[in-house]
Amino acid sequence: MKLSYYGLFFLYLSNTTVYADQQSLQVICSAKPKTCQWLQDSFIEKYNIPTNIVRMSSGEALSIIEQNSANPDVIYDVWWGGTGDTHLKAIGNGFMHKFSPKNNNLLGWSTYLSDLSDGHTVGIYAGMLGIIANEKVLAAQNIDLPSCWSDLGDPKYRGQIIIANPATSGTAYTFLSTIFQIYDPFQRLQILAEIKENILKTTTSGYAALLPVANGEAALSVAFIHDALSLANKDSPLTIIIPCEGTGYEIGAASILKNTQHLKQAQQFIEYTLLAETQNKLTREISLQIFSNVDAVMSPVYKNQDNLNVINYNFRIYSSERMRKKILDTWDELSN
Repeated sequence: MKLSYYGLFFLYLSNTTVYADQQSLQVICSAKPKTCQWLQDSFIEKYNIPTNIVRMSSGEALSIIEQNSANPDVIYDVWWGGTGDTHLKAIGNGFMHKFSPKNNNLLGWSTYLSDLSDGHTVGIYAGMLGIIANEKVLAAQNIDLPSCWSDLGDPKYRGQIIIANPATSGTAYTFLSTIFQIYDPFQRLQILAEIKENILKTTTSGYAALLPVANGEAALSVAFIHDALSLANKDSPLTIIIPCEGTGYEIGAASILKNTQHLKQAQQFIEYTLLAETQNKLTREISLQIFSNVDAVMSPVYKNQDNLNVINYNFRIYSSERMRKKILDTWDELSN
């Protein structure tokens, strides 16, 4: 069975009435396509539960959930993956079912997200942001690598940056939230305005922004570093830079939607993804994040955590509707 893709699904959704498939577990997956496909196939193989996974970015998923919260004909059961702040926003608006995992063998940052949401979500994986550079593209133009977030506003990088749209991408929203938390109001406006001037184009997801940079269409992107390394090989021109000011991070979450018609199966799906054996398969071969089970192997990407320079990212404040609106409005109002 093939993974459903959001682009086709959205066209269908916007032009017809969608009637929920009463027999299948419906999952929104905001991880990269390879991860979503593997989860669908392996879950069906293990439990023989009919399951349909639809791939959406975090912002797209949040929008669809908000738009269809009162529509009984559009029903999803699980939202898996995507940045925790988007899940927390959906929870704050009353769209999620309370869920306490039976698995108690979880790391503190995973249960922190559960505590923060009053038991409405759980942390599945974590990953850190970085600047991703194509060294070949920069070398061909005799341009140095950036070292800091603020460097991305240098005019020498004009037309060399591809990032995602923060309204649809959890990656890009995490980037803006990171800048907001590092710099004072005047500095962040100046830095973000300068960065926006250098953007060649935007994409709907952070992972999609990486692909043209890897292919040499532009030199720079902002992404979670595990996504960049999943594209790299020994001949790859991609270099990962942890910015000098420090970097933000995501806690990828899993939540059950309030109007689920398959509560037992939805709980089983999330419990399956919390198993060490499931997470080890993902860590070693597919997605490379840090996973939440205490017994899961450490991702090779994040083994040397002393060099990551992570900020004290405030999920409570930066998941609020007020702050999300402020950040997105600020970005939209900047000239480009």
